[in-house]
Amino acid sequence: MVPRKPREERINEITQATIDVFLEKGYENTTMDAIARRAGMSKGGLYHYFSSKDMVLISANDKISEKVEDLMKAALECDSVREGILYYIENYICYWLEHPRETAFLFLSIAKILEKPELLTYYQEYTADYRSFLEAIFTRGVEMGEFKPHPVRTSALTLMAALDGILSYMIFDNTLNLEEVLQDFEEKFIKPIEK
Repeated sequence: MVPRKPREERINEITQATIDVFLEKGYENTTMDAIARRAGMSKGGLYHYFSSKDMVLISANDKISEKVEDLMKAALECDSVREGILYYIENYICYWLEHPRETAFLFLSIAKILEKPELLTYYQEYTADYRSFLEAIFTRGVEMGEFKPHPVRTSALTLMAALDGILSYMIFDNTLNLEEVLQDFEEKFIKPIEK
C-alpha cells in the first residue's frame, strides 16, 4: 500500500494543479477531472478535499494569498511603522511580479468571482482583511507619533487601490522601474503624513 501524503502537501499539489489547469483551459473549460489528473489523484480523491470547482478556485486563492498575509505580519513586526509600510509596499509588488502565474490566476479568479455572486463573498472578505491591515498600520503610526492624525481609512483605501493598480501597469509597461515606483509611493503615501 502506498502511504498517504500529508494533507498540507496534498493541498499544495492541488493548488498548483488548479492554477495550471485554470490558466491553460480557462474557468469554463476546467473540470474537476482535469484538476484531479493534473494533481495525480482520482476525481473521487479530489472531491474528498473539495466539493466543487468553485471551492477549489477559492482554496487556490487562499493558498497563494498566504504569502501576502506573511508580508502583513512582517510589516506589523517592524519597529518603525514607516519602515513597515515601505517593506509591505515593496514586497507586495515584488511578490506578484515575481510570480506571474499566480498573478494571472488571481486576475482570472477576480473576473470569475465578479460573475458569480456566491463567490463574491470570498473576495469581499479578502478586501476587508486587506483594508483592516492597512487601517491598523496607519492607526499605529498615528498612535506611535510617527504620523500626523489623518483619515486612516482614506490612506488605507487609496494605498490598497494604488498597489493593485500599479501591478497591472508594471506588468504591461516595462519602462516602470521598481525603485522609482517605490519612491513615488513613499512620496505620495508616507511623506505627507509624517511628523
